[in-house]
Amino acid sequence: MTDKRNIVIQVKYPISGKAAVDLAPKMITEWNIKRILLAASMLVLILVSLFYIINKDTQNIDPDNIAMIVNATEKQLAPQVGFNEAETKNLDISTQGIAKNNLLAKSSKEPNKSSQQAAEIPVKKIIKEQPNKKVIKELESSKVNTNEVRAVLTYEINNKEPVGEIVKTINISKKKPIWVYYFTELKEMKGSKVYHEWLKDGVVDTRRALIISGNRWRTSSRKLFSDAEKGNWTVRLFDKNDRLLNEKNFKVE
Repeated sequence: MTDKRNIVIQVKYPISGKAAVDLAPKMITEWNIKRILLAASMLVLILVSLFYIINKDTQNIDPDNIAMIVNATEKQLAPQVGFNEAETKNLDISTQGIAKNNLLAKSSKEPNKSSQQAAEIPVKKIIKEQPNKKVIKELESSKVNTNEVRAVLTYEINNKEPVGEIVKTINISKKKPIWVYYFTELKEMKGSKVYHEWLKDGVVDTRRALIISGNRWRTSSRKLFSDAEKGNWTVRLFDKNDRLLNEKNFKVE
């Protein structure tokens, strides 16, 4: 025989409204903070990696690289496609423009170096031009006269050297006349002859011949000036071919 057992189910009913409210189901929300932080960090890493890749690609596109690419394509396409001269010139102009923009960008970063270079170039030009002009003038004058070393108008000569120099005016007293010397030093005229010529108001007063006895020779002539010699005077140095080597103008008062 089988055992028969009675199953008893007990059900509790709420007594009044207050108990019914307490037995109502409630929704409880719990935030999993660890999972949220992990998801946020993964999102940040993805964004940073994308930004780094994009920035690296943009940095690789440099004007220098563009110019190199254009030059390479120009060299490759010119013989194959058959560019004419006008098209190749346009390519050169475009590459030159890119190169100029690159140089301007670099110079803006280093203004001090570019300003120093720009300031130094004109200074060097000025220093080179001025001495050249002076040298040319000196060579031209030396072609006219290469034998006369010195020519001095003086009141006295001591030990074959002039003592002082008369520049413009000779003052004469009525009582005492004054000797005036015309000193000249010459080179590379040994055995030749020179002439000292004294002129008053443009008219020759005296002319004296002097013989040069050495490769470097000092010689002089003199003239006595009295009160009657007042006027405008000139003394000249000529070689044997009547070539003017030197001239001094002075006034007697």
